[in-house]
Amino acid sequence: MQLTKFSDYALRLLIHLASADGQRLTARGIAESQGLSFNHLSKIGQWLAAEGYVTATRGRTGGIVLAKRPSEISLGPLLRRSEAGSPLVECMSADGGGCVLTPSCGLTSLLAGAQEAFFAYLDQYTLADVIAGGPGMAALIASLTPNAPTAQGSA
Repeated sequence: MQLTKFSDYALRLLIHLASADGQRLTARGIAESQGLSFNHLSKIGQWLAAEGYVTATRGRTGGIVLAKRPSEISLGPLLRRSEAGSPLVECMSADGGGCVLTPSCGLTSLLAGAQEAFFAYLDQYTLADVIAGGPGMAALIASLTPNAPTAQGSA
């Protein structure tokens, strides 16, 4: 299974925020420090805010901060939501796709089970586990975000 860029970047944004020790950071600053598209990361930040994972504040002193403790952010539910519109194969899409084999194919149910097993495995882990599992993450994030500036309109 391959995660979409949306999910990948959502995880990167959350890891960055979790490693920043509660500092309010900007989407622009995170995007620049990780070499990601600001526009794309900003949309992901908005989605994470709507889902309750982050709090985003606009304006001169605005930015993004985790809305929950890292130990309260389970990876399985997060990825189930962020991957909801991305089927593994065409026949798993909401409209059933255009595969002529779909009416008689047993692959769809097998893949759905495998996908759920993937998510179920991740249900056991939280953002705190991700941070704890990568030695030096806090130092790396600190080196990527010197002074953690907040800038007008960058939330």
